[in-house]
Amino acid sequence: MSKKLRKSDDNKAHPWQVTINYQGQAKDTQDNAPKEFFSKVDSTLLEKPSFSQFIAMMDNFNRKTGSIEPRVPPEQEKREISTFLTTILATRPWQTLYSFLNRKGHPYATNPSTFRNWIEQLWFAHYSRSKGKADSSAFEHVFMGEESYRWTRRIFISTFPLKHPKMLIRKRIKTYLDSTQEKNGEVSGLHNWVRFYMLERNRTEDLDYKGYIVQRGNVMAALRFTWQNALKRAGSLLIGTSPEYDMALYTLCFLSRRGKELCQVELDGCPLSVTSYEMVQNNKIYIGTVFPTAGKKTSTCGKE
Repeated sequence: MSKKLRKSDDNKAHPWQVTINYQGQAKDTQDNAPKEFFSKVDSTLLEKPSFSQFIAMMDNFNRKTGSIEPRVPPEQEKREISTFLTTILATRPWQTLYSFLNRKGHPYATNPSTFRNWIEQLWFAHYSRSKGKADSSAFEHVFMGEESYRWTRRIFISTFPLKHPKMLIRKRIKTYLDSTQEKNGEVSGLHNWVRFYMLERNRTEDLDYKGYIVQRGNVMAALRFTWQNALKRAGSLLIGTSPEYDMALYTLCFLSRRGKELCQVELDGCPLSVTSYEMVQNNKIYIGTVFPTAGKKTSTCGKE
């Protein structure tokens, strides 16, 4: 089924439309890539409806978790989501996925209207990642990226000499001398090449590519980068795919192989696995995360 989705991706980039520059392999936090990852992207590709509508939604979200979404007026967000869904659900990848699920008797694919409502709930409904606030969604996390925090308390170890009748002993005592909590920001999600490219070219976003972790030519990569000083140790993304293809593939894998069971697929001769986890809140199931991982490197990878 994943191969059928790929063959139906009419809006994917031609090889000459996207030029990348891997440079050095990432090591710790040092910068082994002085130049940007994307050297060139053909502007006509990004002008296609699904791409341009995808890009138009990029300013809808607060980057930091704990901030209530959306960042724009709710009416604007709803309108842009509706336009985007109308566009992608009419594409061949989504028509292929719907037909497949309908034949399988999936309860949410009994008719196009039910299917659309379910996809909107699965990908765009807001849920909480931090502080109980409606601060996230599957679409925001997977495609746009977020900055999450790990809260830690600073613990100071003090040593006090204590007098004893026969000897001097020392007892180590843990004391909380400072109750201040430190925030360590990290990038979470952000598994989309268009989003990565748009952040790279926007200087105010301060995205700094540090080097690759895994490379599979023009098909898939795992990259290390910082975004406004928040680190992403290994951000994996497919390259040159259309937004509708990514969403259709990830939806298929979420339905068929989520949790600890990997979804094994092949993209242009490259074996990949897709990992996905659910988020359950208020008795509703959401996509918590979805991301690709490179499989074994083969001689056919990128040549199909």
